[in-house]
Parts: sequence; C-alpha cells; structure tokens
Amino acid sequence: MHLSRRVLNRVCLSALSVTVLAQTGGQPRKHILVVGEEKGYRHEAVSHAMATIERMGRESGVWDATIRTDTEALTKQKLEYNAKNLNDFDAVVFYTGGSLEMTPQQKADFLSFIRDDGKGFVGIHSATITFTDWPEYGEMIGGYFD
Repeated sequence: MHLSRRVLNRVCLSALSVTVLAQTGGQPRKHILVVGEEKGYRHEAVSHAMATIERMGRESGVWDATIRTDTEALTKQKLEYNAKNLNDFDAVVFYTGGSLEMTPQQKADFLSFIRDDGKGFVGIHSATITFTDWPEYGEMIGGYFD
C-alpha cells in the first residue's frame, strides 16, 4: 500500500476512534454499521479497513461493528428475517465509491438518520467519490474528490 494512503487510513481510523470515544464517556457500547461497497474503481484497502474498524471497537470495548458490503441495511424499513437496519445503529461508516444501489426511500432514511435522529456518519477516503449524482449526499459529506 502506498505510504500516503496508509497514513490517510490511519488518520481516518484515529478520527473515528476519537469521535466515538468522546461521545461515549463511559456509556454503553455503540453500534456502528460499516459499509464497504464500491461501484467502479476498487480500493484494495477496503476489506482491511473494515476488519480494522471492527477489531478496534472490539478491543477497546467502545463499539460493536456490523460489516456489510451492500446497502440493504441503510433503511428504517423493517427487513426480512429481522435483519438490522438503521434503527439498530448509532453511526454509519462509509468506505465506499461510486453510485451505490439505494432507493429514494433508503436515501431519505439515511439523511433522516443523520439530520433528524442526530446519529453519526464517517466517510473514509473514497466516500468522497460516492453518490456524485446525489446533491444532498455531497452537501452532507462536504464535497467530492476531484
């Protein structure tokens, strides 16, 4: 892995740790959803980053991570087999890229999760090349990779 990418990943993971630690202050473990889906360019670091986020939470005792490589859980709607959805999480982490498959309802639920429910969102690296055709996402993440 290129040195600058490795440094960027460490900085992002450190920021996630500090953010979650600052929010917990001895409270019960948080539940985070880690989404690592890419449409288009594939980053080799995604799988390792997701596993590292899960391990950091487990070892620190601060959060439990659910890892997904799809967007099914990004909804407030009830899912089959009582699968977890946004209602089960305190934050969502994206290490994603491209235009992911989400319905208009999922997009509305995702924005509501953050804006209305006050839940967390962390976008790592290529999350800034995700949903370049969805203005509300671009506004939320603060811009796109050029």
